[in-house]
Amino acid sequence: MRERSETQQRLVEAARIVMINSGIEGCTQQRICKEAGLTRGAFYSNYATKEELFTHVARDAYARIIERLDEIVERWAAQPSTQPGGQPEVKVAEFLGSAQVELGLNREFFILHNELLSRAAREPEWALQFREINRDFVLRVAQVLELIVNEVGRTLDRRPEAVAQAVIGIALRVTGVSAWKTELINDNDTFEPRGTMLEADDIVDMILTLLFACSKPMV
Repeated sequence: MRERSETQQRLVEAARIVMINSGIEGCTQQRICKEAGLTRGAFYSNYATKEELFTHVARDAYARIIERLDEIVERWAAQPSTQPGGQPEVKVAEFLGSAQVELGLNREFFILHNELLSRAAREPEWALQFREINRDFVLRVAQVLELIVNEVGRTLDRRPEAVAQAVIGIALRVTGVSAWKTELINDNDTFEPRGTMLEADDIVDMILTLLFACSKPMV
């Protein structure tokens, strides 16, 4: 059983790497097996189809984000604010700053997410599977956001899932712009950021504003 689990994890990691480097349409069984150092027999012993493997890749990627998010929230909630007075905005801003650094929403995750999303837009069968995976992810993020505002004496007064979708949208947009900016800088020594480029403080401020606009003090 342990050997099977290890083989599956190798296939998941290999598929993730191939998907990022070659796109989901270029994520062939041959490339996956080569990256994993496994045979086609090993592939079929664990997954009946590529779609089944893609489902595992997606669940694994989003589960890692939620696991990190839970760890950051638990640590943050246990610590007093570093600012005197304990203003709710300051405490939440401290969490958002930590999350931005530690969550791992990097270039690789951005590419992977968009490859999975694009396939969902093209393939009805995969869209049904991805809908459930995405739904679980959004619901977990919504739960975390409720915990965050509750921790500072507030409660969401908008549908938590809608707030979660908005926060995820901002976070992924930022991740994409950051990856794009990094590539521009690497390819051009004279690159200068323009006003449309998002900075770290912009992100914290936007999500902070959203959370407080969509919540109210607890009675």
